[in-house]
Amino acid sequence: MDNQSLHVPSVYIIILNYNNPEDTIACVEEAEKISYGNFKIVIVDNKSTDNSEALLKEKFPHHTFFQTGANLGYAGGNNIGMKYAKDQGADYICVLNNDVITNPDFLQKLLDYLEANPKVGVVGPRVCEYDEPHIVQSTGAMIDFHTGRVNIINNGVHEDQLKGEIIPCDYVGGACLLFNSNILEKVGYFPEDYFLFYEETEWCLEIKKKGFGVICYCDAKVVHKGSASINQISGLSEYFMYRNVVIFMKRNAKLNQRLVFYSYSMLYAIYRGLIKKEGLKFINYFYHGLTEKNKYDKKL
Repeated sequence: MDNQSLHVPSVYIIILNYNNPEDTIACVEEAEKISYGNFKIVIVDNKSTDNSEALLKEKFPHHTFFQTGANLGYAGGNNIGMKYAKDQGADYICVLNNDVITNPDFLQKLLDYLEANPKVGVVGPRVCEYDEPHIVQSTGAMIDFHTGRVNIINNGVHEDQLKGEIIPCDYVGGACLLFNSNILEKVGYFPEDYFLFYEETEWCLEIKKKGFGVICYCDAKVVHKGSASINQISGLSEYFMYRNVVIFMKRNAKLNQRLVFYSYSMLYAIYRGLIKKEGLKFINYFYHGLTEKNKYDKKL
């Protein structure tokens, strides 16, 4: 038996916290039950303003903990953990949202799939609803490059319909994804200027541009509660969702697609301005997307 056959790939699991220690504790406690034998958990705190740091350090002194010193958003916070994992020689990196509860065998299944398919750049599990764990939330998504709309695959489907399914897609959601750390040398880390939403979308698209697959492997499963921390600032999620789709399309769509999208977006913004109270804010979202401004820059 040679040394290669004895190698058990190392996996570093990155879990990002922001003012939500309860979910993070539940996530880490379930992740500790993973059946795969060679993994480490890295907890990153995005400068929470509550007592998250003290609670997490006290609860998990045996796991690596990083304090970012500023709220760096989804990409910036996760990138700190990913860079540490890469520096430590991780074979694989798993990015796991803190509001995700894992099945014990999810990592083994995803890892086996990647090991058998080296041309796949990133893989995600089927993601099911926390309150209805047999109902699928997502098995990846496709992007309409004329409207900017994201079409979530198998949303609302019962998981029994997806046994054995292997689904190529434009991106797998950042709630849970696994990749060989070497892919970072080809595509880099998550783009940090989105702050929230579309960073993993663009990152997965870059993986596809480099000739690698983006896959949802449905035999692996996690459940996802939702986005508790993003709703702590009023209007935060709405602002970044609409602003960032404009940035994403400006960067990634073809010229003819962008022209259609810009027309569609401006008409939508004007329509919302006419029929909704405070609807004119959508014009502001569009403008901030085009100019890549961030109204929350000094507040987070």
